[in-house]
This record gives sequence, C-alpha cells and structure tokens, in this order.
Amino acid sequence: MLLNSVRLESFKRFEKLEREFGPGINVIKGPLNEIGKSTFLDGLVVALFENPKSTKKELERYTAWGSDRRCKTVIEFEAEGKKYLLEKDFDTKTIRLTRADTGREWNTPNEVAEKLRKLLGTDSSTLFLSTSCIRQNEVTDISSGRKEIGESLEGIVTGGTGEIVASRVVEKLARNISGLTKGLERPTKSPGKIARLTQQVSDLQQALAQIEGEVTEVEHQKVKLVEVSSELEGVKVKLGEAEALLQKNKRRQQIEETIGKLGKEYEKIDALIRDIELLKKQIQDAELGLRAIEGFGDVQKVLEVRNRLPELEAGRKSIGDDLPERRHELETAGGYFRRNRLLAALASKTGLIIGVVVSVAGFLGMLFNTASLAVGIIGLVFLIGAMWGRSSLTQHKTQIFDLQSRIGRMEKALTEIEEQERGILSQVNCGSVEEFRQKEKRHAELVEQRDTSQNQLAGKLGAQTLEQIEQERRKVTGMLAEEREKLTDDLKSTKLSPEEYVKLEKKVESLGSRKGELQRIKMECEVGIEKAKFDVEDQTQREEKLDALMNTLNRERRRLKVYELARDFVSKARAETLLSTTDLLQAETQKNLEVFTRGKYSKVRVGEGSMDFWLYSDEKGDWVRPEELSGGVIDEFYLACRLALVRLIYGEARPPLVLDDPFVNFDEPRVMQTLEFLSELSKEYQIIIFTLRDTYDGMADKVIELT
Repeated sequence: MLLNSVRLESFKRFEKLEREFGPGINVIKGPLNEIGKSTFLDGLVVALFENPKSTKKELERYTAWGSDRRCKTVIEFEAEGKKYLLEKDFDTKTIRLTRADTGREWNTPNEVAEKLRKLLGTDSSTLFLSTSCIRQNEVTDISSGRKEIGESLEGIVTGGTGEIVASRVVEKLARNISGLTKGLERPTKSPGKIARLTQQVSDLQQALAQIEGEVTEVEHQKVKLVEVSSELEGVKVKLGEAEALLQKNKRRQQIEETIGKLGKEYEKIDALIRDIELLKKQIQDAELGLRAIEGFGDVQKVLEVRNRLPELEAGRKSIGDDLPERRHELETAGGYFRRNRLLAALASKTGLIIGVVVSVAGFLGMLFNTASLAVGIIGLVFLIGAMWGRSSLTQHKTQIFDLQSRIGRMEKALTEIEEQERGILSQVNCGSVEEFRQKEKRHAELVEQRDTSQNQLAGKLGAQTLEQIEQERRKVTGMLAEEREKLTDDLKSTKLSPEEYVKLEKKVESLGSRKGELQRIKMECEVGIEKAKFDVEDQTQREEKLDALMNTLNRERRRLKVYELARDFVSKARAETLLSTTDLLQAETQKNLEVFTRGKYSKVRVGEGSMDFWLYSDEKGDWVRPEELSGGVIDEFYLACRLALVRLIYGEARPPLVLDDPFVNFDEPRVMQTLEFLSELSKEYQIIIFTLRDTYDGMADKVIELT
C-alpha cells in the first residue's frame, strides 16, 4: 500500500493540513517540538482506522481547538496497482472509500474495514500500532497488540508444543465452542453469546429495515424538495417574466382597442357633424332657392293658382277640343254653298223675283195666249224651285250662323280664359303655365329638399345640439390623445404577433400549471418530512449499534471458527507445518537484528505459543531477555521484531512503515546500518519517518516540512 496524500481538517491543532507523499522514504520534520508531528501521526491513524459513526467519547479529543465542528480526514493511496480515496467526516458521520478508475464506492464502516483488510492487511489500529507504526518511545510496546498479533499469526499457521498441550487446547476450545454455540440449534433459557447476538442483530435489523425505509423515503423527499424548490424558483422567475410580457401585451391591446374604439367614435361624431353641417347647408340652399323663386313667397296664392289653373285648363281643353270640330262643321257648311252656287243663285232674291215675274207673266199671258200657261208653269216651277232652294239655303245659313256664333263665343271664352290665366299667373310672377309648372316643380323640389334635410337634421341631432356634439368630439379627441400617450415605446417594443401571443398565453398557462404542481409536490414533501418518526440520526445510531453488534457477532463467529479450526486441525497443523509461526518469526527477527547490531546479536529465540523473546549474549554466554540489555539493543531488537511481524502478518499487503524517530537510542554506526537496511526495504515498503532532525534528509526520497 502506498500513501499519496493526507488531508486533515479541524483536527486538533490543525485547522487544515494537507501533505503529499511519495514512494520510498518520506521524512516528515519540523524545527521544534510541539510542531504537530504527533498530531499528524494521530490524524494518519484516525484517517485509516477510526469509525466516524462511532459515538466514542475519545473522538471528541480530535476536534480542533475552539471549533464546534468535528474533524474530517481524506487519504489518497494506491494498492494492488489501483488508486483509492478514503474520506471520513466525523461531523456528518459519513465514510466513503472510492476506487478512482471505476468510481466504485464503499459507504459503510464494515465495507470499508473489510476492504482495508484486503488492501492494508488489517483494519485494527492496535495491530497497526503494534507492528508497522512505531510511536516515539514506544518501540517495545508490542504487548498491547499481543492478542491481535497472536490471532494474525494463528491465521498464518496453527501449532502446538505437544500432545498434552494440544489436548488441553482442544479441551479448552471445545468448552469455548459450546459456550458460544449454546442456543443455536434449539431454544434455551441461557443462550450463548452468538445466539444472543444473532437474536439482537435480527431484532435490530428488522427495526433498522423499517427505519431505513422511512429514512430513505425522507431523504428522497429532502432531495426531491431541494430539486422541486430549485425548479419552482426557476418556474416562478420564468412565469413572472412571461406574465409581465403578457401583461404588457394585454395592456397594449387594451390601449389599442380603446384607441380603436375612440377613433371610431371620433369618426362617427365627426361624420355626424359633417352630415349635420351638410344638412344645414342643404336647408340653407333650399331656403335661398325658395326665396329666389319670385311670386311663390305667398303659399296661399300659389295654392289658389295651383287650384285655379286646372279649372282654366279644363275649360280651355273643353273649348279647344270642341272648337276645331265646330270650325270643321263651318267649313263643311261653307263648302255646301260653294258646291251649290246654282241653287244659291236660284234661291237668291233675283231668282225669286224672276220666278215670280215669269209665273205671273205666264199666268197673265194665259189671258192673252194659252201658250203663256207653259211660261207661267215654268215661272211657277222656277219660283217653287227658288222657294225650295231658298228654304234649303236658309237652313244651311242658319247652321252656319249658329256655328259662327258658337265659334265666336268659344273664341271669346278662350280669350277670357287666357286673360284670366294671365291674371292668375301674374299673381305668382309667371308669364305662362309652363313657367308656373317649372317654378312650382322647382319650388316643390326645394321644399321637399328642405323638409327632408330638416327631418334628417332632427334625426341626427336628436335631443342634442350641434355645440353639444362638437363638445363631445373635443372630449373624444382629448381621450384619444391620452390613450395614445399611454402607448409607450416600451409597450410598442414588446409587441408580439398573434401567433407569438397565443404561444405566450399557452406558455403562461403551462408555467402556471407547473408552478401549482411543484407547489403541491413541495407541500407533500414538507408534510412527509415533518411527519417522519425517524431521521438519519436515528438510523445512524441504530446502524452504529448494528455495526457494533455485527462486529461483535462476526468477531465471535471468527473466534468460533478459529476455535473449531484450531480444535480440528491443531494436531495436523503441528505435524504438517514445516515451520511454525514461532520459527518464522524467530528466523525473520534474527535476520533483521543481525543487520541492526552489525552481527553482534545473531541468535533469537521466541517462546512457543507466546510472545516471549530471548537473545543470546556472547558477553554473558547465555540467553537473556531483551530488557536486560542496553536501551539501544532493546530498541534494535523490537524494531527487528516489528519488521518481522510486518512481513509475516501482512504478507503481500505491504503497509506503510511509520517510524516516529525510533532511532534515538541507536549509536551512530548502527543508525547508519539501520538506515541502509531501511533504504533497501523502501523498495518494497513505503517508509514514513517523523523527526526533528536533518539526519535522514540525505536518504529521503521526499522531505515534508511541518511549519
């Protein structure tokens, strides 16, 4: 495992500290004590092993001085060729391990611990501090991790010292197994620890499942509430903008509609005024025309003339129709005389006298001559003819006379009618009937025009006067000007086409609907969150309790498994194992110690089944405990032992070796020898050395300053 960087926030004296590491040897140093080396080391251990969900009081001591927020740690590291990010927030009690290339996450303490066991080789801070991490003046402190070390070594190989010891181990293991498994197969009043823990875990899991369901729903509601609130704000902004634009267009439309109505009203009033003025002019023109017709000023006279003329016209027509006939009769009668001139001559006085004379002479001549009778008869006939002719002509003459008299009277009557007509027409200043008719027609037309215009004018004025109508027009003109003033450039610039206006209306409707829906969803989320019985804190507490129970149960199960494996295979393990853990630890420690002491101590013995150590001292010629030797040898031995344990326990995991200046008791030659060893070892392990000195700068691959 290779650490790339460590970041501490609100951790003890550090408000924020971040340092990067490299492969090989990393030297972390500061000029003075109390510079923060131990704090940084504590932070490294906490970042690797502490559970942020834990309620341990000890965690409070890591909080930064004067801060009300608990610490946060972040570690970037590489393992098995992959990069990882381990984040712990002790304030929010969250943990997350992320694999960089795939993005896969582990979010629970158990998952992270299990993954760290694979990548680091352990999830135990005790084992780590007893092996690969050496605090200052604690080089010899292996005993605190004796249990973990023993379990780890037992995990490598199980061994014993003999049949007697093995049987006792099996016996003890059987008792332990019985105590652990009691109550698993059948109910009992006093169940074993595993049965009790299993029941507790089951009960807690059921309760947690219910809480998790509610908390998950509440968290979902909270996330949804944030999303909905954010979207709601956006919708409100968009709706406000759309409504403002729509309102402007509605306002503009209202103003334009008002302007249109006022414009039409103005045009209507203006047209009415023009019509009224036109009608008045027509009335005035008609009055002028009427006054221009002479003689028609007196309506009564005009009426009398109008009534009298038909009578005269009828008399004239009657005479006019009869006079030609009478004249024709007179002409016919005159033609009779012209055609009967002989008869006229016969019927004349001369003819009558001749007839009388001849007849008298003839009758008188009869007295003297009978031949005179014929003359008398002829004279008589002539007289009779003259008498008849005279009688006949007299009748025609009487007829002609009558016709002439009648024609004379008729002509006189016509003359009288014409005189009467001229007299009547003179009353209206007309020289002829035709002139009267034309004037009368013109007069009637003008009267009709005047009356019609007056009626129309009365209809258009109604109960108003022209002044009132003109005042109304001025009022409408003022209102029209006011409305046009309201039509500002801003309203004109935001004008939308009908299609755009319809789209905007639909958009406002849609946004309003969405706003209502979001408000409803928001209220539902708030109600759901408010009514929730449990929260994340409750879930976290139960998860911590469950984690603790699960860890305890798993530990007991692992112990049971170890016991069972130990019971079943302890004898075989001893017989089949070529080298016991004791032998391996002994050999590895011996090899390391020989390097550190430059060959002075090359024999090491480890107590079988224990963590008891002896060195062979050439000076004393016997095996001695390390504590019986000098401080430098003690530190050298336990450093060699720790490194041996690291190689045996962690195997291929290769945890970083953290050394808090463990060489203070080494003499100079052995320090140099040890540093050479560490330099070679740094090819396999990342080594981090905390120090106040510059001693290690020359061999360091990276020097990290603490200021």
